[in-house]
Amino acid sequence: MHRILGVLALTLALVVGLPGVAVASDDPFFPQQWNLTTVGAEAAWDVGRGAGTVIAVVDTGVDLAHEDLAAKLLKGRSFIAPGASPQDANGHGTHVAGIAAASTGNAAGVAGVAPDAMILPIQVLGSRGVGNVTAVAEGIRFAADSGATVINLSFGEVSTDVSLAPAFIDAIRYAWDKGSIPVVAAGNSFVRASGFTDEPAIVVTSTTRDDSRPGYASGVGMAKWGMAAPGGDGSPGSRCEIESGIVSTYERGEYACLVGTSMAAPHVSGAAAVLRGLGLSPQQVVDQLLATADDLGDAGQDTTYGAGRLNLARAVRAQAPPPTAPPPPPPSTTTTDVPAAIAAVPAPTTSTTDPPLTTEPPTTTIETSPTTIALPPTSAVPVEPPEGQAVALLPDDAGDRTARYVAAVPAAALASAAWVGSWRLRRQLNGGARATP
Repeated sequence: MHRILGVLALTLALVVGLPGVAVASDDPFFPQQWNLTTVGAEAAWDVGRGAGTVIAVVDTGVDLAHEDLAAKLLKGRSFIAPGASPQDANGHGTHVAGIAAASTGNAAGVAGVAPDAMILPIQVLGSRGVGNVTAVAEGIRFAADSGATVINLSFGEVSTDVSLAPAFIDAIRYAWDKGSIPVVAAGNSFVRASGFTDEPAIVVTSTTRDDSRPGYASGVGMAKWGMAAPGGDGSPGSRCEIESGIVSTYERGEYACLVGTSMAAPHVSGAAAVLRGLGLSPQQVVDQLLATADDLGDAGQDTTYGAGRLNLARAVRAQAPPPTAPPPPPPSTTTTDVPAAIAAVPAPTTSTTDPPLTTEPPTTTIETSPTTIALPPTSAVPVEPPEGQAVALLPDDAGDRTARYVAAVPAAALASAAWVGSWRLRRQLNGGARATP
């Protein structure tokens, strides 16, 4: 009888989430999400899940009809096609959004780091993953003005120019001053570090399953707030890495595996939302994440991993000063310029042919950089899969304004200068890399 009562008590604890008991997810792909286990997401959910927070995904948009995201979406905006919905025709933004805050415990798809956070989709990159800094800066400012708790920016500067685009940095400073926490991917340039220095943004590099640095990942460099999170291996033949949603029009299903610092950043965005939901101020959130990270590489702060790899379980349980302000409420649902319920969003109008931008493109462009991808097996491959990392490429000394691909290559190839340049990564369509639920 005592054994039966014990089993019943444990079952009840798992269902209702009693304090101190991690709440397991029944999402089919959750057992494969090693990345969530690594950062202690499940162990953190009985303390905080990001309720009352909003994560802005400034990217290619989000699939508005995705089964794991539709219930979480606020009405965003497209800065690629003004007046259109931010419907993702690429897949990158959808994948990022799912890592940060997919619906969790709904018996579908994957779990998100911040299960109770809302998602604000902001489209600044088109169907080919291409945009410009003007659109990105406008998207960041819109997110901040809309009251976003966290702003995820899964693209990084990887040009030969040592400075970041002023409009981009100004927008990041504006967002921080408005109370939003910018989270930026370090980039996939693999031989040079992030160009960030004193900007108020958490710069995130990638780690593998064994907490090593993948060959494609840029270090955090001199960023004042640098850290790491799971982004996957990316080596030829590697297993399914970071599982998340993808645009539902792909015949191979609504989920895929990608690698890149683009995938690392939303882990930190979700973690920041969880801490903000517990009442910490933006600065306290940043300090808590850095102070509780698992130190990797050289002891203490370093230019590769920053403060170390994200440990959300430790962060939510660490003692923190009393919060200076409560977390902001979700954006209003009554005006057109502030996110409204997704039910009010018209049918997606974005096509695979992007309309021209309404502003004169500046010298900086944004483009996705290839990385390893694994998708479910299928008899047909109707469309090219999305790519894992968006990067900002500034013109070189000759004034070349053409966006170029930057390869993410195995670590062993880094010794060869022939790999350094504008090379397209060999894609790995390894359908057998993961089990199908």
